[in-house]
Amino acid sequence: MGLPEDTAGHPEPVPPTGPAPAPARVSLATVLREWGRIGCIGFGGPPTHIKLLRELCVERRKWIDPQEFEDAIAACNLLPGPASTQLAIFCAWRVRGRPGALAGGPAFIVPGLIAILALSALFLAGSPPLWVLGAGAGAGAAVPAVAVQAGWSLLGASWRARAHTARWVAYLLAGGGRGRHDRGMAGAGPARLRLDRAGRRARAVTRPPARTAGHTASSPCRCWQEPDRCG
Repeated sequence: MGLPEDTAGHPEPVPPTGPAPAPARVSLATVLREWGRIGCIGFGGPPTHIKLLRELCVERRKWIDPQEFEDAIAACNLLPGPASTQLAIFCAWRVRGRPGALAGGPAFIVPGLIAILALSALFLAGSPPLWVLGAGAGAGAAVPAVAVQAGWSLLGASWRARAHTARWVAYLLAGGGRGRHDRGMAGAGPARLRLDRAGRRARAVTRPPARTAGHTASSPCRCWQEPDRCG
């Protein structure tokens, strides 16, 4: 079997098959800087993390092939644990090997861990400052929009790389059904706030009247038994 020939009779080059070539070696300083940056600004959860990793590794630096990145997302979603963290470690390993994974993983995780611990200490204090409460309320309103925008941007790339439209739609519907648990968890926060407010109003209505100077907490006044004490 001969090689395919062009119109001039010369054999055409056959594209190489096999795994994609490894990207240019990236320094550990670059891994620490870029993965730490994503860990600091990645508000919005896994959709935002995946979008930032795609912008860095696929679109800007072209360290990873788009198809390989999509396959890595699928593989990480099948594993237990946070998929975006696993994807960040995989990308760091892909561009720098084991040292990159060992450096990129903590660089991605530690900034968020420090932020959560600091915010927990502030919010669990007896009376957190008003600016902290305001920042928390603003972040609670902005983060869902950021996550939706990040997920929408990934949707376009996935649609363009689809192999079968019917299968792509089926996967999308399956993912939407899986997200019902997340939507329920997201709705639990406002429901809990409403219940707390209702409980505070009920306690304010049913609170007993203040005791007079002659009443003690250990022996409450029983007016029907001791009318002279209550008169």
